[in-house]
Amino acid sequence: MKLKNIEIAIATIILLLAVYSLLGSVNGYLAGRYSDSAYGRELFKAKGLTFNFFINYFFPILIKYLAIYAAFIWISCSLPDKFITQQKWQKAILSIIAGILVMWLLFVLSDCLDRPYDDYILPESLFREFGVATGMSGLMLLYEIFKQLTVWLLKRDEAKNSWKNNSLITNVIWFVLIWGVTLFGIILLQPYWGVGLFIALIAPCAFITYLVCLYVLIPRYYQSEKGVFWLLLTVITLGINIPFNGFYSGKASYGRLDFLILFLFIWFLQVAILVPLSLYLYKIKKERSAELTTLKTELGTSNAGLQFLRSQINPHFLFNALNTLYGTALIENAEKTGEGIQKLGDMMRFMLHENHQDKIALSRELDYLHNYVDLQNLRIASSPNISIEMQIEDIIGYYEIAPMLLIPFIENAYKHGISLKEKSWIKVTLYKKDEVLHLDVYNSIHPQKENDPERYHSGTGLENVKQRLALLYPNKHELVIRQNAQEFFVHLSIALSSQHQPKNNA
Repeated sequence: MKLKNIEIAIATIILLLAVYSLLGSVNGYLAGRYSDSAYGRELFKAKGLTFNFFINYFFPILIKYLAIYAAFIWISCSLPDKFITQQKWQKAILSIIAGILVMWLLFVLSDCLDRPYDDYILPESLFREFGVATGMSGLMLLYEIFKQLTVWLLKRDEAKNSWKNNSLITNVIWFVLIWGVTLFGIILLQPYWGVGLFIALIAPCAFITYLVCLYVLIPRYYQSEKGVFWLLLTVITLGINIPFNGFYSGKASYGRLDFLILFLFIWFLQVAILVPLSLYLYKIKKERSAELTTLKTELGTSNAGLQFLRSQINPHFLFNALNTLYGTALIENAEKTGEGIQKLGDMMRFMLHENHQDKIALSRELDYLHNYVDLQNLRIASSPNISIEMQIEDIIGYYEIAPMLLIPFIENAYKHGISLKEKSWIKVTLYKKDEVLHLDVYNSIHPQKENDPERYHSGTGLENVKQRLALLYPNKHELVIRQNAQEFFVHLSIALSSQHQPKNNA
C-alpha cells in the first residue's frame, strides 16, 4: 500500500475518533447532563443572547476538525502529486497560500460562532487565527519535506545496503513517520485522552515486538528450536510490554485490580497478531531472496549471451577487411597493400587481445576506428562521387568504454552509404562534452540490387550494439536512429567515467 493511502486512512480514523468524541458531548447535552454554566451559557445570558448548542458549540469545533483534516490531505497527499513532482513550483506556492487563507477564514468563522458575545471577537480572531493557520500549515509542510527527503534517501541507498539492514531501517523510518503524523493529529484534534495515550505507548510497544520477532527470534530459533523460540518470545515480549503496556494499563484502569487483566489482554493480543504476521512476512522475504539468487544466475547467463553477441562481430569485420584488400590488390600494384595489411594486423590484434575485455581505454577504441576508416577508404579513394568527412576529436584524459560499440555505426554507413556509381557521402562527428561521448553519423542511402545476396539480410551489427548498450549502459546512453528517402542518421551518447590510467607492469 502506498504511503499516501496510509496517511489518508490514519487522518480519516483520527477525524472519526474526534467526531465520535464530539458526539458524546451531543448525547450528554440532549440527556441534560450539564450544569447551567456549561458551554459558557452564562456569558450568552449576560449579553442577552440565546445559546444554541449546535450553532455555538458543535459546529464551531466540527469546522476546525474538518479544516485541519482537509489541510493535511491537501498538503501531504495531493500537493506532491499535482505540483511538486511535476516541478510546478509557482502553482504549488500559490495553492499553499490559498490553503492557509481558507483555513484562516474557517478558524475565524468558528471563533465567531463560538463566542458571539465577545465585542472584539472578529479583530482578535483575525489576528490570532492567522498565526494558528500559518503555524499548522508550516508544521504540515515540514512533515512533508521530511517525508520526501526520507523517501529520497531510502531510494538512493537501497542498492548499497544489505537486505536485512536496509529492510530494518526502512521499517523503522516508516513507523516513525506514521506514528509521528498520528500523534500530531491526536494533539491537534484532541479526542478522548485514552486514544492519544494508546497511540503513544502501545503502538511503539507492538512495533518493537514485531521487529524482535521478524529479525531475531524467527530467523534464529523458529526453524530449529521451537521450544526455545516460545520461551524467549514469552520472556522478551513481556519485558517489552512492562514499561509501555504497564503504564498505559495502570492509567486506563485507574489503578484498580483489573489492571492485570487489561495488561495481559493487550500483551496476548500483540502476540496473537504479530507472531503470525511476522512468520508470513519472513516467508515472503525468504522467497524473494531465493528469487534474487535466481536472477543473479540468469544475469550470469545474460553475460554469457553478451560474450556470444560480441563474438558475432569479429568474423563480419574480418570478412569486409579481406574483401577490401582483395579489391585493392586487383586495381593497384600493391602500392597501398602493405599499409592495408598493417592496419588489418592492428585490427586483428585488437580483436584477439582487447575485444573480449569488459572495458578498454577509449583511445584504443578510437585507434581501431581510425584503422577501420583508413582501410575502407582505400577502395574508394579514386572515386570522385564519394565524400567522406571525419571529425574525430582528440579526447584528453583516460576514459574507458566497452569495446566495439562505435564501429558498428561506421561499418553500417560504409556498407549501405557508399556506391561507386552514384553520389555518396558519409559524415562522422565524434566529440566529448561534459563527460558524455557523442557520435553522429550521416550517410547516403542507395537501394540494393535485386541480385544482392544481402538485400534481405539486415545483419547483426546494429541490433547487436542495441542489445549491448541496453546491457552495459542502462539509463546511461541515448541512441537515436532516423532515416528518410536519401539519408540515414545515427546519434549515440554514452556517459563516460574518468578513470586512473592503469600502470604498465611490463
